[in-house]
Amino acid sequence: MKRYSLVILLLALLLPAMLFAQTTGKLRGVVVDKESGDALPGANVTIVGTTLGSATDVNGEFIILNVPAGHFSVKGSFIGYRDVTMTGVVVNAGLTKEVNFNLPTEALEGSEVTIVAERPLVEKNATSAVRIQTSEQIEKIPVRGVANIVALQPGVVRQDGDIYIRGGRRDEVGYFLEGANTRDGVDGRDAVSVIPEALEEIQVEAGGYTAEFGGANSGIVRQSLKSGSEKYQFSVQAETDNFADPGEQFLGTHSYGYSDYTLTASGPVPGVDKLRFFFAGENEFRRDRNQRFWEGFDINHSDTYVDENNFPLVIDDLSARQEAQDFQTMIQQQGLHMRDNFTENALSERWTGNGTLVYDASPFIVRLGGALTFRRNQGDTFTNLPARIFNLENQTIADQSTALLNLKLTHLVNPTTFWEVNLNYFDKRNINYDPVAADRHNYFSYWDSTANAAQGVTFDRYFSPNVSPVGNTFTINRFTFNAPGSPAGYNKYKRGYFGGSFALTTQVKDHEVKLGGHAELNTIRNYAVGPRTMLTRARAFPDDFRDAYSGDEVAQDAWLVNMGMRKTYGYDPFGNENDIDGPNGARKPSRYSAYLQDKFELSDLVINAGLRLDIIDNDDFIITDLANPAWDNENSVLDQSKLQDKDPAVELSPRLGVAFPVSDRTVFHMQYGKFVQAPRLDQLYANNAWYNAIFIGGSSFQTGNVGNGLDPQKTVMYEVGFSQQFTDAAAFDITYFYKNITDQIQTERIVVDALSSAKGDYNMLTNGDFATTKGLELQLNLRRTNRLAGQINYTFQSAKGSGSVNNNSIAGLELGEAVPTVIQPLDFEQPQRGSVNLDYRYGKGDGGSVLEQFGINILTTFNSGHPYTLSEGNFGQQQASMAGQIGDPRDRRPLEQVNASLTPWNFQMDVRIDKTVDFGNLGVNFYAYVQNLTNRENIINVYSRTGNPYDDGFVGNEDLSSSLIASNGGDAFLAMHNAINLNGNGVNYSIDTGNYLLGIPRLFRLGVRLSY
Repeated sequence: MKRYSLVILLLALLLPAMLFAQTTGKLRGVVVDKESGDALPGANVTIVGTTLGSATDVNGEFIILNVPAGHFSVKGSFIGYRDVTMTGVVVNAGLTKEVNFNLPTEALEGSEVTIVAERPLVEKNATSAVRIQTSEQIEKIPVRGVANIVALQPGVVRQDGDIYIRGGRRDEVGYFLEGANTRDGVDGRDAVSVIPEALEEIQVEAGGYTAEFGGANSGIVRQSLKSGSEKYQFSVQAETDNFADPGEQFLGTHSYGYSDYTLTASGPVPGVDKLRFFFAGENEFRRDRNQRFWEGFDINHSDTYVDENNFPLVIDDLSARQEAQDFQTMIQQQGLHMRDNFTENALSERWTGNGTLVYDASPFIVRLGGALTFRRNQGDTFTNLPARIFNLENQTIADQSTALLNLKLTHLVNPTTFWEVNLNYFDKRNINYDPVAADRHNYFSYWDSTANAAQGVTFDRYFSPNVSPVGNTFTINRFTFNAPGSPAGYNKYKRGYFGGSFALTTQVKDHEVKLGGHAELNTIRNYAVGPRTMLTRARAFPDDFRDAYSGDEVAQDAWLVNMGMRKTYGYDPFGNENDIDGPNGARKPSRYSAYLQDKFELSDLVINAGLRLDIIDNDDFIITDLANPAWDNENSVLDQSKLQDKDPAVELSPRLGVAFPVSDRTVFHMQYGKFVQAPRLDQLYANNAWYNAIFIGGSSFQTGNVGNGLDPQKTVMYEVGFSQQFTDAAAFDITYFYKNITDQIQTERIVVDALSSAKGDYNMLTNGDFATTKGLELQLNLRRTNRLAGQINYTFQSAKGSGSVNNNSIAGLELGEAVPTVIQPLDFEQPQRGSVNLDYRYGKGDGGSVLEQFGINILTTFNSGHPYTLSEGNFGQQQASMAGQIGDPRDRRPLEQVNASLTPWNFQMDVRIDKTVDFGNLGVNFYAYVQNLTNRENIINVYSRTGNPYDDGFVGNEDLSSSLIASNGGDAFLAMHNAINLNGNGVNYSIDTGNYLLGIPRLFRLGVRLSY
């Protein structure tokens, strides 16, 4: 009852509301007589093409609130004076733009005056370091995608495909689009695709954000979509790398079958006054989405060992059955073949639509924003590429859709007060299935011999189905391969939320006061099944199957446990949605918050002070006595009568930012804030089958653990910085930050009582890890001068903590050793990281007919590598093909302090060139860009035995390797090991870690864009 009482109290205080992150900015300034400098009270200031505007006060000052992020023309007018229009005024979300007007008298000027505004190089009202990338900047750089752009900013690390900000874990980053939360609460990643051409701006706030933001401890990424234009605008864009056949080279690079087609349209809606639209649609296709350095191989069968490409291909432990012998002959005839830098049956296709619809009927404004995506990927994992070469047709297809809709109603009470209500809906769902099955979603047919026979696949065995006479997998020299026709798996999930918000903003003299609150109601479902196990068990226990299939909850509980379906909840054992109570039902976490914020602005002082209240209800329970858990052995379920509901966490978070604008060119800023964040939901939720596995089955998990009543993670962050414009065209910002992170998630060993229902000690997640991070960020901006513009970003960072991930201490726990309680470099610490972006281009009418509107952009990125620990270890029980990779952490012995070594420095140069030709109102832009121009093999990970990505330390260690080589095929085993694991391919490393050893190869793309 306590949980619901808190919710009701908050809703009563705040009205039915949900907080949306701010998507608008503010204009302020002064209007004066150009000659005398006297203030002009009552002058009108309007934003051209909108209903937004204000009149100046007795001091000639004006303020316009609720200005959408974007580019505008702003007009100042007064009776007896000529109008002055300032064009190219850029408004950024959450910031104040200063626009001052000097109006000439009618006697001095003969017509309206138009002035092109320059974007300030120093944001003098920003109380923290805010990194902004506008649509013009995004258009010119030689990379696509939000993550690639975010990775260039100071304080941001991108490693193994994940984003880390200021030393926080990857799941501590918040993502917002149009003010709505787009972070997937289950895995912590950004869940929504945004087309680069649809973006008005991207803001990266690395920890210094205000009280209206929550749910992210490291930083936030804010994305704003473009709004409709006054006049119709259209563009069509196409780019591709299809210049060579798969596996063949063109200009020193490979084709990956990439193509991208993008359409944008903007303007007024015909027949509906005051209604404007913006739409962007994109289709992206990749024949091979696994773009990586890969050294192919051609291995053919011969009766004796000839060389590393010709040797016996003999299936291990082959039976004498003729069918098995014939199968081996087929494999020998086919051989082992893979092409350089190309993965077959690894396609990806994505359809994305982004858009906004704005009805501006002042004093009411209605804005609808949306992002819809459908994505289809083939191949659910690329960690063991050779294993799939005989079974390419059955590579898993993953269909994923996401939908985000946001409806905002704004009422402009007067130029200095407005309120807004937001409603939003988010839905994400995914299904993985076998593409060969006649009915892809009938997983019972995957391993049914009759259904497969209709697809041309003949099973060797019916009851415990085998697709081949050697099994569903087989090994050659202990390297594993999937047999032809082996069906893929089946799983699905569905997650989403409904929300709404209310916020009131008013300007009281120099105070901008904002009060708001939010609610977010989630529903989470997950389904994971082994189709072969399901069919086999249904045949072996038909009565149990019938009882469970009929809907009997007790029978379904037992079926989940016996099937080992440990992460299925919100669905019954057969994939039907349910909303039952307890661990097997859908989970419905909710988030509530309220905030009060005051931005006080003077010419030489800006104070951003706020207080945030968070109520985090994870829809979770507590096992009160972990040493004697409430486990019902007879029914294989948690005894719900002995469980305690986890009370919602209630947290207050003060935020304070101060800026001292010494002048328009010099600003000191500092920030303090406390931040709280709920644990990822995959760290909270499992069903009775999972609890049975740890309490009764004696299972010990290295990954996939869940916690018991986990509390929010907390961060206290300090920041101090200095911005200086040192020439008319150049400025820098230098910022120092310090963070103290507590209550991060770690693994704990639970020792059970002798009389407990649990059969042995087990692992669970708990709060406990901590970290201290600090660093120095530098950003240098060069406004375009003599055709050159540029930006330099650099970060020097120290990220130390007791654990990089929640299972960092698993080996020590399993061996009964003490868990480390000292800080050490985190796995994702990159002590130095930076980028240099230079853009040189000729404008219209500049450079003659050849160079007019020609540009080149050069982006250079670098980083100093990340920590790892040189180690040695026993071979343990791992398969021989793992060779030098130490797969079981219990067998690993460090040769130095944890994470004392660094991987090598990385350098990459990307280049984009483009040329625009105008045909009346139609502009045609031809462009080409190259990523990793020098085709450098950047080392992103290494083997822990050697610190080298090309040598796993196996062959050179005869004590480790000699007996294994001799007993697993001798020279043939060695040849396969060298081809599959070495040369940077690193299959054994990928199987163990899920990551690659080398970065991306050179990618070349050519495109054209037509704009009207």
